[in-house]
Amino acid sequence: IMKTKIMGLLMLFVILGTFFAGCVTSTNVRFNTDVEGASITVDGLPIGNTPTGLKMSNSVFESPDVIIKKEGYKDLYVGVKKEVKVINVVSGVFFWIPFIWCYGPKESQNYVMMKN
Repeated sequence: IMKTKIMGLLMLFVILGTFFAGCVTSTNVRFNTDVEGASITVDGLPIGNTPTGLKMSNSVFESPDVIIKKEGYKDLYVGVKKEVKVINVVSGVFFWIPFIWCYGPKESQNYVMMKN
């Protein structure tokens, strides 16, 4: 009987560990424009020229503002395109906390620049 309890607890820890390991709290986001070399600013922080990347939170509470500029083109003021993070939704069914990270940025953010 003692072995059965120990094995049951061990299995529970393995299952819990698997679900928490599956919870992804951030996404590596790639910013692209049809015109290479546009400057990208996220929430006031310059992150580089396209193509460029940034690690961003998957928190449902995050709504970063993006400014894209290139000389000779109209400035773009946009939000980050987001998507449901399925693994976090599945984890959230069993543990409420992963629901915080269930709607984060898409890995690829693609924008079209318009000439002035």
